[in-house]
Amino acid sequence: MSRLKARIARATEAVTTAAAWGAGLVLALLMLLTTADVAGRYFFNAPIDGVFDLTHFAVSTMTYLGLAYCGWRGAHVTIELLYDKLPRAMQGVLDRLINLAGGVLFALIAWRTWVQSIDVRDMGEASQMMEIPLFPLYWLVAFGAGLFAWVLALRVLVPAPDSGADR
Repeated sequence: MSRLKARIARATEAVTTAAAWGAGLVLALLMLLTTADVAGRYFFNAPIDGVFDLTHFAVSTMTYLGLAYCGWRGAHVTIELLYDKLPRAMQGVLDRLINLAGGVLFALIAWRTWVQSIDVRDMGEASQMMEIPLFPLYWLVAFGAGLFAWVLALRVLVPAPDSGADR
């Protein structure tokens, strides 16, 4: 691997890992919030207001911040019913085509989400109960989708660790 590819791989590893840690932190906070809400509801008859809004934000954040890490590690769920029966060279070509198509798709998602975030910000859209502005959530989704698109584009050039690096 060339020095440039190694630097890009290290930088991508750092960013995807940081995003995954962010997703994990959000998951831990969501777990605490849900526990507190359930305890408040059943033991004190006092649920926490806005839990639905916060859960919506948390799940979206966890999903999009975790995608790139899974993609970088080659940890996404795959169905290999026919894939394993293909010749190794064909598997490599198929991997690259799938990563290229996925990269284009997620780049489009990132772009359109970013464009939509401008409209959402300009119109002042907010969550229903707590009236939290929605545009930062759109930014997080655009960032996560863009990072995943980057990872998929890199996977066209550098195979995932467990996907047969000799292809």
